[in-house]
Amino acid sequence: MSFKNILLLVIALLMAAFLLFYGEVGFTSNADLLWQIRFPKILSCFFAGGMLAVAGLLMQIFFQNPLAGPDILGVSSGSSLFVALWMLVGSSLSPLIQSLGISAMSFLGALCVFALLLILIHKNVSRVSLIIIGLLISSFASSCISLLVSLSSASSLKNYLLWGMGSFRNLTTNDLGQFVFLSIVSLVPLIFLKKPLNQFLLSEHYAQSMGVNVKKMKYIFVSMAALQISVVTHYCGPVGFIGIISPHLARLFHKRSNLNQLLPASFLMGALLAFFAEIILVILPESLISVNAILGIIGAPLIVYFIAQQRDLK
Repeated sequence: MSFKNILLLVIALLMAAFLLFYGEVGFTSNADLLWQIRFPKILSCFFAGGMLAVAGLLMQIFFQNPLAGPDILGVSSGSSLFVALWMLVGSSLSPLIQSLGISAMSFLGALCVFALLLILIHKNVSRVSLIIIGLLISSFASSCISLLVSLSSASSLKNYLLWGMGSFRNLTTNDLGQFVFLSIVSLVPLIFLKKPLNQFLLSEHYAQSMGVNVKKMKYIFVSMAALQISVVTHYCGPVGFIGIISPHLARLFHKRSNLNQLLPASFLMGALLAFFAEIILVILPESLISVNAILGIIGAPLIVYFIAQQRDLK
């Protein structure tokens, strides 16, 4: 790991330590509070932020589009729609079946949107059109969710609205093992895929000329990104902006695109953004601001800046 990535890791550990010992009630060393509430929140920020960043990087490489991301292309919205459908319609089922159903529907929703985008790419739809289609998918999903909400019961509605705000505080000690396991399963294959990813980073045609099975790798990238997005959506709700801006921040920090440095840097940037948003919430405990509101305030200007930078380079 390079010195710059070690620096990012140290900053992440310092922010995690702050969140571990400082909360809405101030500094404390109560063992039950640290283990039951704050430790799961820290792991949630670290892995969820990191996975969204990696999924965003995979999408930007795959679509060859700097604006590709889980929220911009409608992937998170598709995942949220399927989860909403399950939460609002299947509320009478047992808690175990509900939990398994949310996991499956979250993954299926992300995969369906990815499949649609793959079909459009196969038909040579332009990158700008893909962005517009992604926004339309998000709008369609929001409309469907609004319809489901209007037809749901009060208890189901409350559960969904709390989940839909996005939060790194939903994870409990009972979910901790499953969450960490799924996070690692979705990230470990990337270690063995750095070479084809680096080749895809240049272009799809270059990767094909180097002997990469492009069709097979597409399915692998899509499945991995869908799994990462669905895990985060399941446990944390629809968290926006981290996936699209973290890879850009990592490139800006390293000033290069080699995945040996960019991949861990993107993961750590995503974790840092999640930690930062949570620290703001801890410092302002009486505010009603959400994680997505904080990330939107940070992310929207940064996206505009990166678009302007891309334009200047042309």
